Amino acid sequence: MRNSRVWIRRSWVVVAAAFYACGGSGVDRPPTIEAYGLTVESERLGNSLNVLNYSDYIAPALVERFEQEYHVDVIVDFFDHNDAMIAKLLAGGIGQYDVVIAADYAVQILAGRQLLQPLDHSNLPNLANINPRFLNLPFDPGNTYSAPYQWGTTGLGIRVDRVDTTRALDTWALVFDSAASLGPFTMLDEPRETIGAALKYLGHSVNSRDPKELEAAQNLLTQQRRRVLAYASATGGRDLLASADAVVVHGYNGDIVLTKDEVPDIVFVVPREGSIVWTDNMTVPVRAPHRYTAEVFINFVLAAEHGAALTNYTRFASPNAAALPHIEPAIRRDPALFPPEEVLERLEILEELGEARALYDRVWTRVVAGGRGN
Repeated sequence: MRNSRVWIRRSWVVVAAAFYACGGSGVDRPPTIEAYGLTVESERLGNSLNVLNYSDYIAPALVERFEQEYHVDVIVDFFDHNDAMIAKLLAGGIGQYDVVIAADYAVQILAGRQLLQPLDHSNLPNLANINPRFLNLPFDPGNTYSAPYQWGTTGLGIRVDRVDTTRALDTWALVFDSAASLGPFTMLDEPRETIGAALKYLGHSVNSRDPKELEAAQNLLTQQRRRVLAYASATGGRDLLASADAVVVHGYNGDIVLTKDEVPDIVFVVPREGSIVWTDNMTVPVRAPHRYTAEVFINFVLAAEHGAALTNYTRFASPNAAALPHIEPAIRRDPALFPPEEVLERLEILEELGEARALYDRVWTRVVAGGRGN
């Protein structure tokens, strides 16, 4: 089960941390390490690397390979969503972590608050492997602060063995219109995603700054709240879908596709009203203890075979063009993971909202304040 895999992943980190604390990586490094297009100066490498990432979002074998090749101990910590990650950094984590995985708009927020270090592109030759479509995006022009990690879309996962499939399934109406409901459903416990879904259903941009449009989204979400089974994390939603406690879940494409390994009767749809396309990125905080090691790690992840290993494990799409030939064919051909152009055309990237962020905070607080109704 997926819960077991997450538990194993967390246990592996704890065991590895304990092993390395006892000198597990005490191997003399050669003066330089030639690998993945980069000459690494061993004396500049730290003994450890601290990574902050979503749960279950990196292949353990990839981490182990980096540790073995560079004799660096990697410790991975987790967060559930971007707001939690930003809060963690502001609460003192900014001086604790070397690499932080951040969504597009979160990069913009962190950079705007001067919490990220500019990347030294001379240490990132494998940035050339990235599909130009995922470079120089509005949230980080010139990739000054970020390197693409994974990308995907947000939509609905549906248990087609438990619902009426003669009805249209590619619509947000399944969660926003009581007359169209197929049964118990969850929404993401991620304010920008869930408010964004309501905005798209109403025909607005996910980045709307219009108070009237946001009030309409708030009203829609407040009406919906009585029927929501749970505001769930991505992993929580997919577990409820796997168990059929929910028959529709608002979630990320890779999570839904991965759940199909357990329950084949699951589909992922991008609602026809539109949705969100996102890019997760590797960043280095301003007070990262091991900046050079962080950039060596980022370049390592950007190698073609490593980008493929990441996608083969997570089931999220790779922005790495050089990785595509190494990705498992069934994954590469899955339109739920690599959607066609006509689907991409109706998707939006989340943007930093500036002063309008307070409007979204107020909407979310009012929606969830009363908890789930009866």
